[in-house]
Amino acid sequence: METKYNVYKVYSTGRRVKKPTLVIDLNDYELDLNSGDFDVEKIFLDEIRPTLDKKYQKFKVEIIRVDLSQEPKVDKSLEEQKKIEKKRVNFLSKVAAKQLSQFADKKSTISLCMREETDWQWQWCLTEYTTNKYYGPLSSSFGTRTEAEDWINEAIK
Repeated sequence: METKYNVYKVYSTGRRVKKPTLVIDLNDYELDLNSGDFDVEKIFLDEIRPTLDKKYQKFKVEIIRVDLSQEPKVDKSLEEQKKIEKKRVNFLSKVAAKQLSQFADKKSTISLCMREETDWQWQWCLTEYTTNKYYGPLSSSFGTRTEAEDWINEAIK
């Protein structure tokens, strides 16, 4: 039975480091490994983590047995969401470059707003990056946020 495990640090973004942060061998600890039914993560958290340096105790970790594939688990939905967000920004950036080119030298961001300038309707807008000052509309007005989301999703297809 394999008793060596790679412990990888996991960042707050959900991604993990490429190389193992620690390699642990359960035989180095006085544990009852004869029962084939043991939870390595529980053993790590309860028995091993408290014996490590303080900096290692704070890490969020992923533990994988050495003889198994070490490829990171990629959250497909998270990756897909990032692709969609990038398409949205690219599309709306092009619209902003055409319609509101006078603000090209300003630090700006694209946001979905409901504010006095949009007559309290949902609208994709160009706003100042730090203060959220309204520069101008990038879309027509929508009655609901869902309608605005649907519009942008149709536009980027």
